[in-house]
Amino acid sequence: MFNIGEMLFLASSLGALTYFIGTLIMGLPIPIYGVKRWGPKLILDGLYVTALINAYGSILTLSSMIQSYLGATWCNYFKWVCCLIIQEIALNTFLRTIYGIIAVASGPAAGVLLSEVGVLFSLFGSLITTSETLLIIARIVYEYSQVFVALGILLISIPFRVGRGVGGSLIGFSIVFYAGLPYLPNFLTSLGVNVLQGLNNIPNNNVCCIIIYLMTKVVPLLIEGTIVFPIAYMIILSGISVGVGAAISGYSSRLPIPIEIF
Repeated sequence: MFNIGEMLFLASSLGALTYFIGTLIMGLPIPIYGVKRWGPKLILDGLYVTALINAYGSILTLSSMIQSYLGATWCNYFKWVCCLIIQEIALNTFLRTIYGIIAVASGPAAGVLLSEVGVLFSLFGSLITTSETLLIIARIVYEYSQVFVALGILLISIPFRVGRGVGGSLIGFSIVFYAGLPYLPNFLTSLGVNVLQGLNNIPNNNVCCIIIYLMTKVVPLLIEGTIVFPIAYMIILSGISVGVGAAISGYSSRLPIPIEIF
């Protein structure tokens, strides 16, 4: 669907075009600083695009090296998310069954139990959606990180720095999230939030104890482990990716490393 080779070839062509536009502007017999100042900038932009294209493989390798240094793998991340979703669905199914049994029962406690189980049923539905969102984001990053880098280089290669900020952001997003997102389970473990272990310790003696345990132990743990801390972690990764993208794009006004040619 996405041809990375064609993207890089088009980026190379646009980089060459940018370079030659810069040389053309430098040679114009027009003593107007507002026009002439674009000459050196476009020449440097053309050279920078060529450097990025040649560094495409190195950028991908860098992401993998950082991920390896963190001790995280995509395999473990997907295994963790899938186990989490499976257990949440199993608990949701169990609650649905309990709700049906209580609904046909009679007694003074039935109404109270129904309301409690209904709240849990709604919460687990939201938690499943959140966990599936984590899985979808991970699949997008895992499958399309190479495309994001190539597309970012292509946007940076557009003359007159039209897509430079967006292109740098795409490359920064790809590098940071590909390297850092698989570390999320380790991040939660380091904070003492072990979601899967909490789901495995559910008592099985009676319905009331199960409901109390779910409301006092499991639900707060799941809210921390699938909503609060993952969102905080995503914000951290987003902040880092913004910084990396700004460095790659040169803050939309200059190269990351100042080069004085003219």
